[in-house]
Amino acid sequence: MRVHRKSHGPKFFGPPPGSPPASRFDAPAGQFRALYAAQRLEGAFVETVLHRPANRIVRRPFVDERMWTPLRLKRPLVLAKIMDEGLLFHGVDASITAVDDYAPSRALALALFEDYPRLDGLAYRSRHNNGEICYAVFDRVLPTDLVEMTGQRFEDHPDRVDQLMRLHGAVFDTSAPIP
Repeated sequence: MRVHRKSHGPKFFGPPPGSPPASRFDAPAGQFRALYAAQRLEGAFVETVLHRPANRIVRRPFVDERMWTPLRLKRPLVLAKIMDEGLLFHGVDASITAVDDYAPSRALALALFEDYPRLDGLAYRSRHNNGEICYAVFDRVLPTDLVEMTGQRFEDHPDRVDQLMRLHGAVFDTSAPIP
């Protein structure tokens, strides 16, 4: 499941060329690009819309400019498991997906990318809802390996948005915008 801006398609591997790394498993110097997704909408929502703890209060337009799109795979992916027993196997602990410092997670992603040329990405637990499984898919996976299913605009599903917000203890800022 991908949550993305309506103005962009769901098959986005970032960061954009020439931009510095921004997300947890991005390549430190652009050696690869990553598509971030989650197994379920709940995971994609919390990781995209409520990404920072301070974002438990958001404006509805911030959500409404996004949509969710299921992606299907045309081929099986080979993923490194960065959770459960995979943590010890890879010599890390759960902080790899929980701390504010992204340098260790980026270094791990780069090492795995370089050491395992058949590796397609990583599976890990959401930082903000560790019951949700998320994915960082390397750009070895081609956009043609992904089938874009019918997307849904959050603004067309306010009850679902409200449910996702309640699930994560988030609320909408209803104050008037500051001029």
